[in-house]
Amino acid sequence: MLAATMILIPLALMPGTAGAQDDTVFATQSQIRQLDRRLERIERVLDSSAMNELLQVSESLNRDLRELRGEVETLRHEVNRLSTRQRDQFRHLDERVAAVEGGAAAPEAAPREEVVDLDLPEADEQAAYQDAFDNLMAGDYTTAMRKLERFIEDYPDGSFTANAWYWLAEAKYASGEFEAALEDFQRLREDFPESDKSGDALLKIGYSQYELENFDAAREALEAVRADYGGTTLDRLARERLQRIDRAQ
Repeated sequence: MLAATMILIPLALMPGTAGAQDDTVFATQSQIRQLDRRLERIERVLDSSAMNELLQVSESLNRDLRELRGEVETLRHEVNRLSTRQRDQFRHLDERVAAVEGGAAAPEAAPREEVVDLDLPEADEQAAYQDAFDNLMAGDYTTAMRKLERFIEDYPDGSFTANAWYWLAEAKYASGEFEAALEDFQRLREDFPESDKSGDALLKIGYSQYELENFDAAREALEAVRADYGGTTLDRLARERLQRIDRAQ
């Protein structure tokens, strides 16, 4: 009996037996508890009000995006409408200018179409320009000139400023103020050389010089139109005016 007890004691004291196994089990259970706690924290985050707020913000941004897309489509429609309206107004103005010159204007003789700036200027600028332009179309040149001059003062670098200079000069030309019109057409060419109205302004410089009977200067400007805009309506109008200069000299 004593011998058996002596044998059991060393076995109980030997490393790597039941005690090590208990430690391993305990360590594994501790890791599982740590993982459980981490999972609980993640679940609390997912269920928290902060996450709900993020979801609400996301939904709000999506709604705003849909609304902005709708506004863009509306603006595109308005741009197209204004382009069509002003195309018709240009034809009407050209007929008035031709009447002042004493000739009959064909519809295709109108200056090139006004194009609404797709950069979409501020509403106040666009409204002020349109207001002055409407007076011009109605034949109220005095009011149109006053409003266009004010527009240029208020928006010296605006989206419509170059066009405002052109129509201010046209209003003066239609009113018989040829020297003043000439100065404004030249101002447009100097300050806005890249403007779509630059070629039209060059043609009207030739016209203004013709009305002032400065035939050499008129010929120079009209020949420049033919050289720069060959094969266009501007070219044809310049050629016709050159023929009138030949008959006048």
